Amino acid sequence: MKEIKTVGIVGFGVMGAAIGLNAAAAGYKVVFKELNDELVATMYAKWVVKALEKRVAKGKIIQADMDGLTSMIEGTSSYDDLAACDLVIEAAIEKMDLKIQIFEDLSAACRPDAILVSNTSTFLIEKLMEKVDIQERTAGLHYFFPANINRLVEVIRQKNTSDTTYETLMGFAAKCRKVAITVKDFPGFAINPVFISSYMVLDSFLGDSLNVATLEDISQEALNLKYGIMWVQNGSGLGTCYHAGASMVDYLQGGEIGYPGVPEVLKTQFESGKPWDLEDGEALQNPAARKAVKDSLLGNIFTISTHLIEKDVVSVKDLELGVCTSLAWPQGPFSLMNALGMEESARLVSLAVEKGYYNMPQRFAGGVPEPWEI
Repeated sequence: MKEIKTVGIVGFGVMGAAIGLNAAAAGYKVVFKELNDELVATMYAKWVVKALEKRVAKGKIIQADMDGLTSMIEGTSSYDDLAACDLVIEAAIEKMDLKIQIFEDLSAACRPDAILVSNTSTFLIEKLMEKVDIQERTAGLHYFFPANINRLVEVIRQKNTSDTTYETLMGFAAKCRKVAITVKDFPGFAINPVFISSYMVLDSFLGDSLNVATLEDISQEALNLKYGIMWVQNGSGLGTCYHAGASMVDYLQGGEIGYPGVPEVLKTQFESGKPWDLEDGEALQNPAARKAVKDSLLGNIFTISTHLIEKDVVSVKDLELGVCTSLAWPQGPFSLMNALGMEESARLVSLAVEKGYYNMPQRFAGGVPEPWEI
């Protein structure tokens, strides 16, 4: 395992800053890079100083804690100032060409032994790293919003990632008090394929007879959630939800696994600039209508989760842990299937296949399988 002392971050917006604060709180020196000196000053004032001042005002930390954290973080507009970093995390906006260029620049500016990782939410790590020298030092380190609160991080191994790089990142995540799961390079990795498909299936039912409040209520009931899937979409931002969904469709729909399409209502709502109205009326209590939505939602979750296991993207244990940690679901997909019963789970998987969301997973192709070993 390589020793990490200084962490670089490229892109210091909401996500990059949260990652930086988390690393600084764990004792790492942080150097962030922005496009120009003006942005460096602006982002430092907004995401470091003001953010910490709010925590001091609320009594969450004392002034001495804030002073310690601010002293651990500095900004730059030059890649050359990242030369001392042992680990660099890219947290720029989700544009593939931009990210590829960033890693080409990092490859030239950083030491040959510096580990280079991306916080991308959907792009394949191998593609982003195609212009990096020494591929063994590259990987993905996918944080979940908000990165200073959400404890999950996916450590993504592309085919060239070395054991040393992987072990170093697992150790870094642990020191940052994160729950780390191991994921193979795959579109969206492990958690997003489950969550993105879930909200797209749920959103597709929105119409004259089923309002937002009803879909929110059904998702809360189906998964025993305090905050439902419509609420979480608002928190993530409907623009993010729409673009992530479109990216996943490009990668998977029509392929070996399949994937649900992006509902037109999600695109329309995103373009309106408004979040889902969670109080757009009473939640419909019609049992048949609610069951149709619940069955489709659960069938989707069960099917994509099974495909992820069959593709060796993630282990049953890690997907279960990751879903519960990042999405705050009381039960992961495999516990849900076991609790519901494999006969009913098989019926719901068949429903998801009949609806054209996915191709049939091998585990369910021969009928009702044995319960999952978790």
